[in-house]
Amino acid sequence: MKRRHKKRIPMNRSQMMQAVHSEDTKPEMLVRQALFKAGFRYKLHRRDLPGSPDLFVLKYNVVVFVNGCFWHQHGCKFTSKPKSNPDFWNDKFTNNVVRDIKTNWKLSLQGYRVATIWECSIKNDFDRTIERLKAFITSDEESIEI
Repeated sequence: MKRRHKKRIPMNRSQMMQAVHSEDTKPEMLVRQALFKAGFRYKLHRRDLPGSPDLFVLKYNVVVFVNGCFWHQHGCKFTSKPKSNPDFWNDKFTNNVVRDIKTNWKLSLQGYRVATIWECSIKNDFDRTIERLKAFITSDEESIEI
């Protein structure tokens, strides 16, 4: 008996963008699992805080953002800009970066310490990234980008 394979239909850009989620991404889940395993307890996606941080570690007054390098234009090798509709994408990325800066500023004013974890650091050296994050959480530093 022959196996029948489903014919793959290529997705258009609209379908690809609809498949992208902002919560419970793979990098975020990896960070969550590692912190939980290390004994840190946190709340997820606090809507009452500016920027709705991915994690909120109440005991240490720390918020954690796990940012995708593409969406937040980190500048690493995972950062690119689509060639179609460049005006839209330039505006989109500029607005994302400005919003990130404002969000971090608002959180700092409210007394929260902010950690930004980049997707590339998780892919390149996960263990070192988690160690740096754990050290930051228990320190007195105001903010960190890993």
